[in-house]
Amino acid sequence: MNNDFIEQLRVELDVWDNSPTECDGHSRVISTLLFKKDIKHTIWCGFFQWIGHGQVSPHYWIELPECDCIIDYRARMWCANMDNPQLINIEVPHGIFNPKDWNQIQYTKIQQQLPSDFGVPLNGWLFDILTMRI
Repeated sequence: MNNDFIEQLRVELDVWDNSPTECDGHSRVISTLLFKKDIKHTIWCGFFQWIGHGQVSPHYWIELPECDCIIDYRARMWCANMDNPQLINIEVPHGIFNPKDWNQIQYTKIQQQLPSDFGVPLNGWLFDILTMRI
Protein backbone atom coordinates (compact mmCIF):
# COMPACT_ATOMS: atom_id res chain seq x y z
CA MET A 1 0.00 0.00 0.00
CA ASN A 2 1.51 3.29 -1.07
CA ASN A 3 0.81 6.82 0.15
CA ASP A 4 -1.65 7.52 -2.68
CA PHE A 5 -3.63 4.44 -1.76
CA ILE A 6 -3.68 5.44 1.93
CA GLU A 7 -4.76 8.98 1.07
CA GLN A 8 -7.60 7.70 -1.15
CA LEU A 9 -8.69 5.27 1.58
CA ARG A 10 -8.62 8.13 4.11
CA VAL A 11 -10.94 10.18 1.89
CA GLU A 12 -13.35 7.25 1.57
CA LEU A 13 -13.37 6.40 5.29
CA ASP A 14 -13.51 9.94 6.69
CA VAL A 15 -17.09 10.14 5.40
CA TRP A 16 -18.11 7.60 8.04
CA ASP A 17 -16.52 9.48 10.94
CA ASN A 18 -19.87 11.04 11.86
CA SER A 19 -21.66 7.73 12.46
CA PRO A 20 -23.24 7.67 15.94
CA THR A 21 -21.09 4.76 17.10
CA GLU A 22 -18.45 4.13 19.71
CA CYS A 23 -15.18 2.33 18.99
CA ASP A 24 -16.63 -1.18 18.69
CA GLY A 25 -19.49 -0.23 16.36
CA HIS A 26 -17.31 2.10 14.33
CA SER A 27 -14.69 -0.64 13.93
CA ARG A 28 -17.43 -2.88 12.55
CA VAL A 29 -18.50 -0.19 10.08
CA ILE A 30 -14.93 0.43 8.88
CA SER A 31 -14.15 -3.28 8.78
CA THR A 32 -17.21 -3.86 6.59
CA LEU A 33 -16.00 -1.19 4.16
CA LEU A 34 -12.49 -2.69 4.10
CA PHE A 35 -13.92 -6.19 3.66
CA LYS A 36 -15.91 -5.04 0.62
CA LYS A 37 -12.71 -3.58 -0.86
CA ASP A 38 -10.81 -6.82 -0.11
CA ILE A 39 -8.31 -4.98 2.10
CA LYS A 40 -6.62 -7.22 4.66
CA HIS A 41 -7.04 -5.94 8.19
CA THR A 42 -7.30 -7.00 11.80
CA ILE A 43 -9.56 -5.65 14.51
CA TRP A 44 -8.00 -5.39 17.96
CA CYS A 45 -9.50 -5.03 21.41
CA GLY A 46 -7.27 -3.73 24.15
CA PHE A 47 -6.15 -0.50 25.78
CA PHE A 48 -5.46 2.94 24.39
CA GLN A 49 -3.27 5.21 26.48
CA TRP A 50 -2.71 8.91 26.04
CA ILE A 51 0.54 9.02 27.98
CA GLY A 52 0.35 11.31 30.98
CA HIS A 53 -3.37 11.95 30.55
CA GLY A 54 -5.30 8.71 30.87
CA GLN A 55 -6.27 5.33 29.47
CA VAL A 56 -9.26 3.96 27.57
CA SER A 57 -10.22 0.37 28.23
CA PRO A 58 -11.59 -1.52 26.49
CA HIS A 59 -10.88 0.09 23.15
CA TYR A 60 -11.23 -1.23 19.59
CA TRP A 61 -9.17 -0.24 16.55
CA ILE A 62 -8.15 -1.66 13.17
CA GLU A 63 -4.67 -2.43 11.88
CA LEU A 64 -3.65 -2.55 8.25
CA PRO A 65 -0.70 -4.98 8.41
CA GLU A 66 0.55 -4.26 4.90
CA CYS A 67 1.35 -0.62 5.70
CA ASP A 68 1.85 -0.62 9.50
CA CYS A 69 -1.10 1.74 9.87
CA ILE A 70 -3.86 1.97 12.43
CA ILE A 71 -7.41 3.11 11.75
CA ASP A 72 -8.95 4.72 14.80
CA TYR A 73 -11.66 7.35 14.60
CA ARG A 74 -12.70 7.16 18.27
CA ALA A 75 -9.57 7.73 20.40
CA ARG A 76 -10.06 11.50 20.43
CA MET A 77 -13.68 11.07 21.44
CA TRP A 78 -12.65 9.14 24.56
CA CYS A 79 -9.76 11.50 25.36
CA ALA A 80 -12.07 14.53 25.49
CA ASN A 81 -12.80 13.68 29.14
CA MET A 82 -9.13 13.43 30.15
CA ASP A 83 -6.71 16.06 31.41
CA ASN A 84 -5.71 18.82 28.98
CA PRO A 85 -8.33 18.25 26.26
CA GLN A 86 -6.92 21.29 24.41
CA LEU A 87 -3.95 19.06 23.41
CA ILE A 88 -6.06 16.32 21.83
CA ASN A 89 -5.72 17.51 18.23
CA ILE A 90 -1.96 17.81 18.67
CA GLU A 91 -1.16 14.62 20.61
CA VAL A 92 -3.90 12.11 19.75
CA PRO A 93 -4.22 10.73 16.20
CA HIS A 94 -7.47 10.41 14.30
CA GLY A 95 -8.33 8.36 11.21
CA ILE A 96 -5.56 6.43 9.41
CA PHE A 97 -2.05 6.89 10.76
CA ASN A 98 1.26 5.24 11.53
CA PRO A 99 1.51 4.93 15.34
CA LYS A 100 5.28 5.47 15.14
CA ASP A 101 4.52 9.10 14.24
CA TRP A 102 2.70 9.67 17.55
CA ASN A 103 4.90 9.45 20.65
CA GLN A 104 2.17 10.49 23.12
CA ILE A 105 0.00 7.40 22.59
CA GLN A 106 0.28 3.69 23.12
CA TYR A 107 -1.93 0.82 21.98
CA THR A 108 -1.88 -2.43 23.97
CA LYS A 109 -3.34 -5.43 22.17
CA ILE A 110 -5.34 -7.88 24.27
CA GLN A 111 -7.52 -9.82 21.83
CA GLN A 112 -7.43 -10.09 18.06
CA GLN A 113 -10.79 -10.02 16.33
CA LEU A 114 -10.89 -11.48 12.85
CA PRO A 115 -13.55 -9.71 10.79
CA SER A 116 -15.69 -12.85 10.52
CA ASP A 117 -15.53 -13.38 14.31
CA PHE A 118 -16.50 -9.75 14.87
CA GLY A 119 -19.68 -9.99 12.80
CA VAL A 120 -18.22 -8.48 9.64
CA PRO A 121 -19.31 -7.82 7.02
CA LEU A 122 -22.38 -6.26 8.58
CA ASN A 123 -25.78 -7.01 7.07
CA GLY A 124 -27.03 -4.04 5.05
CA TRP A 125 -29.79 -3.18 7.52
CA LEU A 126 -27.37 -3.20 10.48
CA PHE A 127 -24.82 -1.10 8.58
CA ASP A 128 -27.57 1.42 7.85
CA ILE A 129 -28.63 1.56 11.50
CA LEU A 130 -25.06 2.07 12.72
CA THR A 131 -24.38 4.84 10.24
CA MET A 132 -27.62 6.82 10.25
CA ARG A 133 -27.77 10.19 11.89
CA ILE A 134 -30.31 10.50 14.67
